[in-house]
Amino acid sequence: MLARTGSRVVAVARPAQAEALRRGLVIKQDGDKITAKVEAVTDVRHLTPESGDMLVITTKSQATEQAVKELAALYDKDSPVVCLQNGISNEEIAARRFDKVYAGLVFFSAVQLEPALITLPRGRAIAIGCYPKGVDDSAQRFCDDLTRAGFNAVASAHVMAMKCSKFILNLNNATHAITGYWVEQGMDDLDMRALMYEVRDEGMRVLDAAGIEVEPPAGEPSPIRVRELNKKLKEPLKTPGEGASLPEERRTYASMWQDLFLGRKSGEADYLNGKIVELGKKLGIPTPYNSALLKIVNRMFDERLKPGIYTPAELHALIQSGAVD
Repeated sequence: MLARTGSRVVAVARPAQAEALRRGLVIKQDGDKITAKVEAVTDVRHLTPESGDMLVITTKSQATEQAVKELAALYDKDSPVVCLQNGISNEEIAARRFDKVYAGLVFFSAVQLEPALITLPRGRAIAIGCYPKGVDDSAQRFCDDLTRAGFNAVASAHVMAMKCSKFILNLNNATHAITGYWVEQGMDDLDMRALMYEVRDEGMRVLDAAGIEVEPPAGEPSPIRVRELNKKLKEPLKTPGEGASLPEERRTYASMWQDLFLGRKSGEADYLNGKIVELGKKLGIPTPYNSALLKIVNRMFDERLKPGIYTPAELHALIQSGAVD
C-alpha cells in the first residue's frame, strides 16, 4: 500500500511471497479489491542501500535476531530501523546493532492464507515512535507516508506502552490457535470470553509487578487501552450469535492460528506467553494460564496439529485442573 502511493518499497521475503509481491497481491478491504505490485528479493544481500532508506522489520519475533543480523551486515549502524511487529522484545534486539530504533504498533488485522491474497477485516491504526520513548522527524515522516497509504498513522512518544497493551491482547493468540476460534467467534462465546479475561489479567498482573507500563498515561491519545478492553469481557453479549456466523472474508484469524493452519514449524508463543512465564518466575508470580497455553501451543507446532484441539470450556477446565504437562 505504501508502494501504491509513491513510496519506493523493496521487500525481502520467502520465494513464494516474493513471487506474489512481484506479480501483484490482491488486497481485500471494506468490500473492495485492489492489486499491488512491489519490488521483492529473497535475500537481504540483494538489496542496494541508498541514502534515506528506512528499514522496516515485519517478521515474527522468533525471526528478529536473524533479520537484524543480516541487515546490520549491509547497513550502517545509524540507519533507522522500525519494528512493526507484535511483542515487546524486538526493539531491544534491534538496538543491540542499530542506534536509531523505532517502535511500531500494528493495531489492525490481516489474514493471509495464500501468498497472493490478503484480507484486511478491520482496523487501520499504526503508531510510530522512538525506542524507548520520544518522537522525531523520521517517525513523523513515516507516519505521513503511512497516512497517504490509507492507514490511521500517528507519531507518539508512548508507542512501547501501546505495544504492551497489544502484547496483552496477543497473549490470546495461543487461545485462538488451540480452540480454532476466529476472533469474532471468540468474542461471541461466554466460555471463550471468560478464558481470555483470565489470560489477559494474569499478563497484566505480571507486567504491573515488573514496573512495565501496559498503556500510555491517562490523557495521552492511544488507539488501545487494554484495561478497559479487558473489563468489557465481563459485560453481557450485545449481539449473541453474530460473530460465530460471520462470512469467511470478514473473519479475523489470529496470526498463530494462521501459522498452525498453514503448517509452519514454529510460532511466536515463546515471545508472547513465554515472556509472561519468564517474568512471572523472576517475580515469584504464578502464571498457570500463560504457562499452559505456551506448553499446549508449542506441542501443537511440534506435532503439526491444526487449530481446534480443545473447546474453550475444555481448555479452561484443563488449565484450572493443573493437568497440562
